[in-house]
Amino acid sequence: MKKQIIWISISLIITIFFPKSIEAAEKINLVYNSLVFSISIDSLEHFAKTGELKSDLKQYTSSLDEKTLAEIRFFLNKNYNFDKIIVSKLSHTSLGEDLLTELGKVISTHRDKNGFYAIRGAILTTANQQSSWTILDVLRNFPASGVFVNLELLAQLKDDMFSYQSYRDAIAKSIELQANTEKAQFANTNLNTLENLSQKGKYQVSQETIMVERQDLRQTTQGFVREYSFEVDVYFPQNQEEKKPLILISHGFGSLKENFVNLAQHLASYGFIVAVPEHIGSNLQYREELLKGTLSSALSPVEYIARPQDISSVIDKIKELASKQEIWQKRVDFSKIGAIGDSLGGTTVLSLAGAPLNIARLKTECQQNQVIVNTALILQCQASHLPPVEYNLQDSRIKAIISTHPLTSAIFGPESLSKIKIPIMITAGSNDVITPVVIEQIHPFLWLKSPFKYLLFFQPGTHFSSTQPIPEYTLNNMPEVLIGKNRAITSQYFYGIAVAFMEAYLNNNQKYLAYLTANYGDFSGSENFKVSQISNLTPDNIIQVYGNNLPLQIIPPLVVSFPLENDDRSIIEDIKSNGILKVAYPQNSPPFGYINNEGYWEGYCGFLGDELATYLQTQLDLSLKPDIVFLPSNLNNRFDLVKTNQVHLECGANSMIKTFEDASFSIPFFVTGNYFLIPKALDNKFNTNQSLQNFRIGVIKNTSTATFLAEKYPQVKPIYFNELEGFKEEIKALENNSIDAIIDSRILLENQLSSLKNPKEYQIVPSLPLNCDYYGLLLPKQDKEWIEIVNSFLTKTPLREKYFLPEVETNLVKTLNYCLNQSK
Repeated sequence: MKKQIIWISISLIITIFFPKSIEAAEKINLVYNSLVFSISIDSLEHFAKTGELKSDLKQYTSSLDEKTLAEIRFFLNKNYNFDKIIVSKLSHTSLGEDLLTELGKVISTHRDKNGFYAIRGAILTTANQQSSWTILDVLRNFPASGVFVNLELLAQLKDDMFSYQSYRDAIAKSIELQANTEKAQFANTNLNTLENLSQKGKYQVSQETIMVERQDLRQTTQGFVREYSFEVDVYFPQNQEEKKPLILISHGFGSLKENFVNLAQHLASYGFIVAVPEHIGSNLQYREELLKGTLSSALSPVEYIARPQDISSVIDKIKELASKQEIWQKRVDFSKIGAIGDSLGGTTVLSLAGAPLNIARLKTECQQNQVIVNTALILQCQASHLPPVEYNLQDSRIKAIISTHPLTSAIFGPESLSKIKIPIMITAGSNDVITPVVIEQIHPFLWLKSPFKYLLFFQPGTHFSSTQPIPEYTLNNMPEVLIGKNRAITSQYFYGIAVAFMEAYLNNNQKYLAYLTANYGDFSGSENFKVSQISNLTPDNIIQVYGNNLPLQIIPPLVVSFPLENDDRSIIEDIKSNGILKVAYPQNSPPFGYINNEGYWEGYCGFLGDELATYLQTQLDLSLKPDIVFLPSNLNNRFDLVKTNQVHLECGANSMIKTFEDASFSIPFFVTGNYFLIPKALDNKFNTNQSLQNFRIGVIKNTSTATFLAEKYPQVKPIYFNELEGFKEEIKALENNSIDAIIDSRILLENQLSSLKNPKEYQIVPSLPLNCDYYGLLLPKQDKEWIEIVNSFLTKTPLREKYFLPEVETNLVKTLNYCLNQSK
């Protein structure tokens, strides 16, 4: 099992565990299987102050050496300081909740219960009452007489905490030794004659902004949207005499394009066209909304697909401009395209380089039976909720990439990173605590099989060593331990290396390879930091320094591609284990699911899913309300989504007239019937009790309504519309008299009526439904326990009354009464 802890995470975790309370904790209960051992907090405090062990502590510490006891004393006495506003905001974000849920597996007020609520309450109370505290201060204020600690999971954290730092240091030493080996290969290189590429180049730089439009599902600060546009800042050298290579820059999570002005201008000053898009689903605005607690997800799973597609869309847009405008035709050489990505942007460019998203690896690494306090892994695990299909987002137009401080371990693993064949550079900082350097960059560098690969290692370095954001676009109060002292120097050095790498592998200029050698890294270091640049590293290099008993597997066991097959676990077991409820519903079937006028995805089925999650928390006695993952469904994929266990249920206009071999329906959650939407001018001519011969009737094809129309009114002229844009197209056709009427369920027609330009000129007929149609939730057929709990939920929860306006609910009740009486 991969160890994921890092020192800074542990420090942050321990200092925010416990709140002030009326009932102060007196003891710590260590739980190991069925055994419970108690330690007095008074004894801990006495040990921290004096170093003396009382009798109740001696029996548990007799096997510890003096060094370990000294470390424990230091740990107990250490003071921590955290801003109460930041703590409050973070504790209510979805990312913060994910982290606290993981911590709640270890520490709680009751055995076998997640301590999430106690810990979050602790964060808010303690932060408001104390600006500085020790772990003993916190323990004294735990909201119960005793603290329960899962000893096995705590041991995992302890092992990680005390082994990671020494292992990281050993790897740093192995990189240094490898750099010395590689320096011997280029000993005759005269580095003094090389131009200093960290200085600006010869070109003056101009900038302009273009807009790129995309039609695809994406979560933004306003919710899910179907269509969106985003800005791209393009930097280009002035007075260029020939076409230049294009470099795209992908910013990180919670960042924005303005943070890469310096890098973009630097590259452009050396003759590159540079395009920096804004990733609207994971930018600074998104992060700010996350801190306010207004977003349902720290990072939407869709973002791992949308970000690479953003970059590809930018290339498409620039090619389109080149085909239409002479100025763009002269600018870009589309045979020479590179990409640079930072943090999550580094992950983005790895996808573009040919590393497919590894759903199988994610399923393995994101299991719920381990404690995950690596925020980089928590963000990667968001992608585990994507349907288990092949996600190859490679753009073959991109010929070389630089990935700075990326997230890689679970989203790709060795299976995917080994598929990258183009030139690649990974940059890393020795003290990166946001994407732990060993797990997310060093080990993954060993997984690469590209014949042209480089590791740029800053020591000391942080997650921000390669970038230099503009101050107003950076979070306030970020501690120096995260940012680093040498950021201005290391980022400027990186700018020069980026120029050299792109010159060498886009322009095929061999003289720039000298900048990529270990010799140049050593030549360019200073007393404040060292730069190690290597092109190879092996497990043997690491073992030679650390020894054979490695705390982490360098190359984890390979996983087999995740098959689309049934899981042996029941859905209830899956929800209990993973804390996730997966619901599919449509985007073009109002009111069940639709894209509203602002372009956001909403609907009755989304509301139903949220209510079901609340119901499951109570019925399954869960410590936390399950998170909800929503996936879009349509007439073609709804059955397969359920059959292959990609979702736990599908909600939509699912007529229970149909039957499915491997899926079942819930009890009806909606009763409706077919009506016609007609112009009032047709009222005297349009008699639904007659044949309606030669009337042109709009209908969505391949639906139960289309079947009903063909059977009930065979003499009409059906005009079929596709599902995706059918509702909008039907309205247009009705308004321009291309059809005489629309047939559908009343609830859908009421939405169409409201979207007409002059709704008062139209009406829904007849007064009672032409037939009765019952809609059910689509569920896996073999899971009887799941079907029963969903049916119980539908019976006991007043969904329609909560969601619909009174006048709509009145019509629904009227239809229900009519249909029930018809069936008697």
